[in-house]
Amino acid sequence: MHPEVMEYGKTLIMGILNCTPDSFSDGGQFMDAGKAVEHALRMAADGADIIDIGGESTRPGYVPVDDEEEMSRILPVIRRLRSDGLVMSVDTTKPAVAVKACECGCSILNDISGDLRSSGMADIAAANGSYLVIMFNCRVNGECEGDIITRAAREIDDNIETALSRGVNEDRIWIDPGIGFGTTRQQDVELTRNLSELSQGGRFKILYAASRKRIVKDLCDYGDDGELRDLVSDSLALTARANGASIIRSHRIRELRTMLDTYDRINGR
Repeated sequence: MHPEVMEYGKTLIMGILNCTPDSFSDGGQFMDAGKAVEHALRMAADGADIIDIGGESTRPGYVPVDDEEEMSRILPVIRRLRSDGLVMSVDTTKPAVAVKACECGCSILNDISGDLRSSGMADIAAANGSYLVIMFNCRVNGECEGDIITRAAREIDDNIETALSRGVNEDRIWIDPGIGFGTTRQQDVELTRNLSELSQGGRFKILYAASRKRIVKDLCDYGDDGELRDLVSDSLALTARANGASIIRSHRIRELRTMLDTYDRINGR
């Protein structure tokens, strides 16, 4: 199912489904396809508009996996969810994985590589009519020094031009500011404050993904209190919404859905 069916008058939620043994928050919980499908359906019932499915961790120090291993983790889940009519995104940097995921029912490519010129994802998105998430990845070109907003905007704009030149439709490009990808806490704060400066004046939708990341711990030392951790994640999500984000990527759905719906009603959306 393509994202056109979604209700764009409201803030969209992208539910996170990590089919990995080593993701920083929920690694190992959804390696079994049956449990992964059950969790995805629960997130959809709780209000997720998109299910973002990944088979390789992206946390600092992660262990890379090959194409076949990544596909073995996610494709059975994607195939089983396709019949339920869910909008699905694949979180991958591997072209072969992206192609197979599209064939099995994913309509969004969530590419964290930060370098479309070499990743091949723009060509795949264009060929399949897929939506494409372009993320600013501070790890790509060395240390992030100087004005983080200027650098992020420049690199995002370069990737947008690459995507458009490869045939990706403008209205199918989403922007991710890359919270936690080689950035410091202060840089993450600056990116969160200035999301609208990355969207080319509202030309492109912003996807904000800070759920349970380091910035949450940096802003609030929640210890072992998972509920407090998620409340801080939700606070960041609401801040991002107020600053221009229209899609929020999150682990916990039901409470965030209620908060965002309340925000949208108050603000006439």
